[in-house]
Order: sequence, then C-alpha cells, then structure tokens
Amino acid sequence: MNKILQLTLLFWLPLFLYACEQGPDSNYTITGQLQTVHVEADSDDGETPDTNEDVVDWSVTKIVVAQEITNATGETEFVELVSGTFDADEVNLSGNVDHPTAVKISVETDGAEPLTLDAVIAPDASISIVLVVYPADNSASMEFFGASRKVMDPANQFSISGDLSAIDADLESATVDVSTWENDEIGEQVVTNFGTVMLEEGKFVIEADVDEPKFVNIFVWLPASQDYTQFNAIVEPGADIEISSHSSWLHDLFPTSESGKHAQLIDSWRQSEKYLKIQQEYRVAYLEYQNQAQNEEDLTDSDDEETPKYRELGRELSRIRNEHLERVAANAEDPMDALLALEIGAFFGKEEALPIYDRLSKTMDTDLVMRRVTHARNDHAAYLESSGINRSLMVGNQAPGFTLPDLEGEQISLSDLQQKNEFVLVDFWASWCGPCIASFPKLKELYASYSNYGFEIVSISIDDDHDAWAEASEQYELPWINLGELKSHSGEVATSFGVIGIPKTYVLDNNSKIIEKDLSTSQLEDWLAETYKDDLD
Repeated sequence: MNKILQLTLLFWLPLFLYACEQGPDSNYTITGQLQTVHVEADSDDGETPDTNEDVVDWSVTKIVVAQEITNATGETEFVELVSGTFDADEVNLSGNVDHPTAVKISVETDGAEPLTLDAVIAPDASISIVLVVYPADNSASMEFFGASRKVMDPANQFSISGDLSAIDADLESATVDVSTWENDEIGEQVVTNFGTVMLEEGKFVIEADVDEPKFVNIFVWLPASQDYTQFNAIVEPGADIEISSHSSWLHDLFPTSESGKHAQLIDSWRQSEKYLKIQQEYRVAYLEYQNQAQNEEDLTDSDDEETPKYRELGRELSRIRNEHLERVAANAEDPMDALLALEIGAFFGKEEALPIYDRLSKTMDTDLVMRRVTHARNDHAAYLESSGINRSLMVGNQAPGFTLPDLEGEQISLSDLQQKNEFVLVDFWASWCGPCIASFPKLKELYASYSNYGFEIVSISIDDDHDAWAEASEQYELPWINLGELKSHSGEVATSFGVIGIPKTYVLDNNSKIIEKDLSTSQLEDWLAETYKDDLD
C-alpha cells in the first residue's frame, strides 16, 4: 500500500509543481453575439433609401483578434492571435496570455469597412461583444456587451458601474461611454476612450486605469428614443464610481463615490440636501413644461413673457455647482484639486480662471502642465476674446470680411458674394454638429425659394480636417456656397465673428451691416417672408 502511495505521489508531484510554476489560469475567452435591429432608415431629406445597394451579409463576418508588435526591422504590424466566424449568431474564441495585453478586435466582411474595438485581454478574463446589424440602412456597429475592461496596470485601476434598469425608457441597444481629453505637445486635443459598452439587462461595468486623477465625461445614449444624458466624474487609481438615480427619469442619473476626489469635488455639492431638493423641483417643472408644449401648438420659450420655471431652477442648480467648484479652484491647497475644478467648469467663461492657470503652471509637474494647463489656459483666453467679439457684433454693426477656399480650393470672398446679392446668410457649422446638420433640410427649402431674389447662403466649416468637411458636404449635398476654415473655433475668421458655439449665423446686407443674428430656421423663414413679400406677390 505504501509503495503504491509512493508511486502515485511520484507521478503527480511533477505535474503539481509544474502547475504551481504556471500560476493562475492564463486562458482568456471572447464571446460574441449578432443582433439584428429593425428600425426605420434615417432619411432627414425625405429621400427613399437605395434598395439596389448591395446588402452586406454580416452573418458570415470574420472576427479577428490581433496584437500590435514591433518586428525585427523596427516597424509595427498586427499579428493575429485568434479568429473565428459566427455560428447561429454566436462566436466563441479563446487563447492564452500571461499578462494584460492590448489587442484590436475587428469584424471583417465583404462589402463593408471593418469595424474595430480596442480591448485588453488578460489571464482568466472574459470579454463579451455584440455586433448590431441595422438592415434598414445596411450598416452595423460593434460594442462591448455588459462590461468593458481595459486594465493594463491593476495598481491604477478604476471602475465605473451602474444599473439603469429602473429608468423609465426603452433601453434597447443603449450604451454608456466614458472618455476624457487633454492636449499633446503642439496643442492638439487627444481624446482617450476608456470604454463604450452596451447595457446588459440594464447594467454595465467599465474598468480602465489612470496614473493620475482625471475628469471623465460619461455619456449615456438611448438610440430607441434618440435621447441622452451626460455628466462628469473624477477617476483616479482605486476609484469606484457608481451611476445612480433618485427617480426613473433619465436626466436624474448621477455618478457617486464613497471616497476620493470625486466625493470631495462633486458629491460634496451634488448630494447636498439643498441641491437634491431643487433638482426634484426642476424635474417636476421641466416635465410639466414638456407636457404643456405637447398640448399647445407652436409653444416656445420666446412665446412666454416670463422665463419658464424650470430654467430658473436650472440656473439655481448651476449656481450651487459653480460656487463650490470656484471656491475649490481659487483656494485648494492641492493644485490637482484646483485643476480638476477648472476642468469640470469652475470659472468657465470668466477672467478669474486665467491667474489660476498661471499659478498652476508654476507649481505642477512640467509634463502635466503641457498636457492639461498651458493649452487649456490659451483656449480659455481665446474663448474670452471670441465672447467679447460676439457681444460687440450686434445687429446694426459692421461684420468683418473674409476670403476662404471652397472644396476645389478656389478662394471666395464675402465681398464677391455681396456684389451679387442683396443679403448673405453666413452659417458656421461642422460635420460633427448635430443641430447644424438638422437645419440643412429647412435651409435647402428656403434657399430654393429665395435664392433667385438676391438671397445667398455661405456655409463655413470649422472642421479640423478636409476629409471630414468634404465627406459631410457630399453626404448632405449643400447647394449653396460652401467654404472651409478647418481650424476649429480658433481660426481667424471664426474668431473674428465671435464663434464660441455652432451653429452660428449672421444675416448681412451688401454693405456688411448685420441685419439679423443667430436666427433659428423658423425665425429665418419669417424674416425672409417679410423681407421679400413684395417680390412674392
């Protein structure tokens, strides 16, 4: 018996020691599902989608997980780690890694551009993705499902999670996105996406890592109702943020934490008894106003002699928030607290922010100052300058001139257009500006009705690159003069017109006198009808 036991131990002992040397399970798994969502195609211009377009068969999609490496010649390339295809709308992949590894997950199929996700695979980790197919417009999107985990350094991990199932809304395909931004050495804005995840039964988890406290923007998107909400949080190593709500209203969602800089800078005012009381009053007033607007035709804020109650309450909520953040920014002993307060809105649009930025530039780490202080200070100064110009460009004053290129590179000046037309609408826009794009269908109607009577439109794109401007221009088929400055809000023309937000519009006469400013499309329609009523009779 003892001999048998000795032999058994001799057999199993090497295997046991080998397993101990290998440490924990190094397997990772990636599971995916294919969902089809049937919705009406987006057709703002009223056109019927092209049914002759080749339909993409996403069911034969290939899923590829690849790692970026540096080869022997010093060049970077992606090496496939594992791949597979959907079977009965599901895919299961697995492999081995011995440490957290950054990878790119892509879906590839004939007739469509690849879709990609940046992910981190780790020992004993599981990733779930969902490929959502929209047959109505022959498109698809890919998201993490339920959880996004991008932790490369566990010592610096933070977590943001929530259960939104109590929200009174259709949560089908709803997503939560967490991102931040800072500047590089030349001042270009660099956006970091910590994770975008589709809710699983109303719940989500996003995990990532940071090596210093940072503000993040949390964006919750409900595609079924085309509704969204967003808010700021503070993340740092060890932070645990939970998204909660005091009601079933989407816009009552808020981030909270039991400790750390988030609790100090945000929860301290956001969870105060006074703030919560006013917020409840705001919710009631806002919903009452919305119900009234639905019951009364053409009700707008401008129709009321008094400011709507919800707006007064909203200003009071902003006052509570701003007073706290400005107190921190001006008086905090820790310069990081002051910087975070500025980044989430303290002294926004006020001169008082500039000396605080200047003080921080002398007390904080040089690299951090470059990324988060210097360019933010310069942008704030430029915003103040544009705000002053915007206030000075009142109706009746003279507007500045400009000369800018169109898509073909031809230089076109405002004065050239004024020589040919009685009035020119100058419209600043960008490819990423939803309200700008939403105005195009109505502007096309007005342009078709009045362009023969001496009314011209000139759109000025403030996109950052030519391709984005060109692609949007082609997509929306702008029939009027279409120019590009392509320097965001900091361009010379945009600054000279006081552009601090878009859409931004001016109606100018042929002497550059400002006739109207910041008109909505309905207000522009009324103005044109009155201006050209004799010509139309």
